[in-house]
Amino acid sequence: MSTQKVRLILFFTVLATVCWAQKKPLTHDVYDDWKGLQSVSISNNGQWAGWRISPQVGDAQLEIRNLNTNETIMIDRVSRYSFSNNSQYVVGEIKPAYEEERELKLKKTAASKMPKDSLFVLNLGNGEVQKFARVKNYQLPEESNEWIAWLHEKPLPEKKKPEPKKEEVKEEETSKKKKRKKKKEEEVEAAAEEPSEPEDPRAKSKGTELVLYNMSTGAMTSVTGVMDYTMSKKGDYLYYELDKVDSLNPAGLFAMNTATGTPMELSSGMTDYKKMSVSEAGNQLAFFATSSEKDEDDKVWSVMYWSGNGAANILADSMTAGIPEGWRVSDNSSLRFSESGKRLFFGTAPDPMEYAYESDTTILKEERPQVDVWSYNDPYIQPMQKLQATREKNRTYQVLYDLTNRSLVQLEGSDLESVYIDTENDRDFFIAMDDKRFRTQYTWDTQLPRDYYKVDARTGEVELLLEGTIGFASLSPGGEYIYWFNQQDGDYYTMNVASGKITNLTAGMDVSFANELHDSPSLAGSYGIAGWAPSDEAIYINDRYDIWKFEPEGQRAAVNLTNGNGRANKLTYRYQRLDRDEDFINFREKAVLSVFNEWTKASGYAYGSMDDPMTPAEIVMKDMSVYGLNKAKDADRVLVRMSTYEEYPEVYAANSVEMDGLKKLTDMDAQEDPYNWGTAELVEFESGYDGEIMQAILYKPENFDPTKKYPLIAYFYERRSNSLHSHPSPAPSASTVNIPYFVSNDYLVLVPDIKYEDGRPGKSAMDHVVPATKAVVAKGFVDESKMAIQGQSWGGYQVAHIVTQTDMYAAAGAGAPVSNMTSAYGGVRWGSGMSRMFQYEKTQSRIGGTLWDKFDLYIENSPLFGVPNIKTPLFIMHNDADGAVPWYQGIEFYMALRRLQKPSWMVVYNDEAHNLRQRKNRKDLSVRMGQFFDHYLKGAPMPEWMAYGLPATLKGRTLRYDLVDEQTEEKIKEGESLKLENSGRGN
Repeated sequence: MSTQKVRLILFFTVLATVCWAQKKPLTHDVYDDWKGLQSVSISNNGQWAGWRISPQVGDAQLEIRNLNTNETIMIDRVSRYSFSNNSQYVVGEIKPAYEEERELKLKKTAASKMPKDSLFVLNLGNGEVQKFARVKNYQLPEESNEWIAWLHEKPLPEKKKPEPKKEEVKEEETSKKKKRKKKKEEEVEAAAEEPSEPEDPRAKSKGTELVLYNMSTGAMTSVTGVMDYTMSKKGDYLYYELDKVDSLNPAGLFAMNTATGTPMELSSGMTDYKKMSVSEAGNQLAFFATSSEKDEDDKVWSVMYWSGNGAANILADSMTAGIPEGWRVSDNSSLRFSESGKRLFFGTAPDPMEYAYESDTTILKEERPQVDVWSYNDPYIQPMQKLQATREKNRTYQVLYDLTNRSLVQLEGSDLESVYIDTENDRDFFIAMDDKRFRTQYTWDTQLPRDYYKVDARTGEVELLLEGTIGFASLSPGGEYIYWFNQQDGDYYTMNVASGKITNLTAGMDVSFANELHDSPSLAGSYGIAGWAPSDEAIYINDRYDIWKFEPEGQRAAVNLTNGNGRANKLTYRYQRLDRDEDFINFREKAVLSVFNEWTKASGYAYGSMDDPMTPAEIVMKDMSVYGLNKAKDADRVLVRMSTYEEYPEVYAANSVEMDGLKKLTDMDAQEDPYNWGTAELVEFESGYDGEIMQAILYKPENFDPTKKYPLIAYFYERRSNSLHSHPSPAPSASTVNIPYFVSNDYLVLVPDIKYEDGRPGKSAMDHVVPATKAVVAKGFVDESKMAIQGQSWGGYQVAHIVTQTDMYAAAGAGAPVSNMTSAYGGVRWGSGMSRMFQYEKTQSRIGGTLWDKFDLYIENSPLFGVPNIKTPLFIMHNDADGAVPWYQGIEFYMALRRLQKPSWMVVYNDEAHNLRQRKNRKDLSVRMGQFFDHYLKGAPMPEWMAYGLPATLKGRTLRYDLVDEQTEEKIKEGESLKLENSGRGN
């Protein structure tokens, strides 16, 4: 063979290898099948781990892994699951196959005939899986080792046999006569021998079959006609409600001791029962019951109680001493036992009021005016009242019933609505909060003052503790103190409940416990607390970096438990609660702390002390996001997640919190291998506001070539650099650029942090976005003529403002932008019913004053008034059911752009929220946003929807994604009027 032939063979071999190894860009088609890990858990004995592998659309798969042997068990279509208390079983719900359901929906199959959920029970000892069809719901008691109960769906009706032919009918009738005769003779003979057992009449009720199943023995007990059920925490009692069938089979409530399987009738003869509540020990039951007819609108309910023997009795009704006159027991409330079982909490409410006008039968419905009256001194404005109307109509007021001395105390009333119920402790008092006298100012300031009270558990008497405090007060676990962070002065306080002594714990300290990065005209929040020591001996409070120990009345000086190492090295330490049932911090044991490097974004865990100062000892620290530490309840083994932008947050297991024997359990990264993914790095830039060195994240394609010039999109929303190691999945966009999609398609994406100056939010955005962009441009691999910006909501506002100030960007995407602060100021956030004033005066919009006090700033910061300066083509999304930013803000902006013939397109998704909820709309937005940026930043042809619009006559008939040819586009640029026939072109 000649040398030339050898060279050619080698050349084509290398070429083929390169082509084969070349990674492809992400497309919009990958979203549905893209998988993620959900519901990660570990068994109590630490031997098993589980997680669901779930595509964005389709059937999830449960994977159970033996951490000792690496044995894996897979179960398809699981939507939720749980390990049993003894770690011997896994129980869960199996959904019908997605494609099967979809096909049936396309055939318009009735809901009753659609496939239903199933239940599975996996025996971890032998790997056997049992499945039970048509299960409505199930309960796996938290502390039971063997019992599970479930309620079946209604059985499917039997299929009718096809009508037989005439000849067949005659033969069949003759045959049937013979069979009937023979059967009658057999029945007579059988009746002489023993009486027949009647069919279960409850099979005809509205209820369905309840099954009690012993997972260890396989024993199964079933009850028909069950409407509702509940199990005790230990699984030793099963309670269930039977529906009324007839006078011989009335509605009733029963208890079954699961060890004996013997049912006990607790109550019968009532017309309805609801909301069974079981005590911690499992041998007490409370429920609502009524003898009112089922069709009555205004039923009268009682609380009934069973204490383990005999029948249940009425515990409370409208005649019970302690319930205010004209009030009654309310079935809208919940029933809760205290942990000791000595107290029961439920709710009462005033009798429904009847108004003369409402009950006047001489007035036709169409003659009644429908009017809202807006009063200047209403506690809440009318839109808020409307959203809260159902809740207010159903409002209940807490009652304590002492089961020991059979006495009732009304804790709440119309003058005191918020008593904090503590079910873990039977204290002789409760803490209550009230803000009613301040609610009018909620229109312009959401940080309301609050009054706090002490409520006597025996008498209901109220004592004022704190007046007009801005900050949430809580009761310490031991009940000796209430504590709060006062947002007005940025200090932590305690009050000794018994003596009333107030102590300012943090006064005069040279460390701030208020948010140091707070940059709005509102009051700064705190960094929270880590918890309390046993017996309320100490409270542990976080600053920005370190953890401090304070004695609750300041008996000794505060102790920096992390030895100041956090602040010195920009490391944020936070206590990790590994015991789910922990009420106090055990300061006698080593504490596990999470660690986050504020500047490099590395993270991990360390050992610290919650008693004495100690520089935390590193356990693990990686240039990744390390999070989700989950310890087995009865073993040392732990699970943890780790991710970067490049690496999916896989599940890892270790033999202890020391991370010994750390091993990777999952490999979700494999699905990314065929695609051009990307990298993420930090970029530093100088703020144009005050010269501070700020950070931004720069995302690059995996095949990045520093000699090339790339298009760049800057996306921003306040501070985002801490998410450097977050791993976003490619998914259809709810409102913003999907970073993996654009990076995979050879874009650079820049995400800069923004620090704000009060009164100048628009300029603040400019002072950070533009310098960050220039810092990346200076690196030499950005095409300066092909840069864009995009943001949603607050980010959308900033985009709209920036394009009025500079033309350095070739395109811009603004989602739900506020364009006119003067009109937005007086508007309403329809999702919450709140006035928008607070947002401009105090919070995110950061103007810092009223429209009339800061008029010039409202104008300066409103993009609408700068529209004549805009030279950047705009892609706007603003939906007509936006509950956060009024739709008219987008309309004002679009109308100004249209009037001045600025290239702009606004997509409006009907009945959609601020961020898109419906997947079909998210997919559509992703396509259109991608086409918009491809056109202006990559020179791709214009799609038909941009070239010709999408007329109302074609809505729902075409999407117009198809690209136009070069000649057509040239004509569009020249301003020629073009028409596209209503032929449905464009897919």
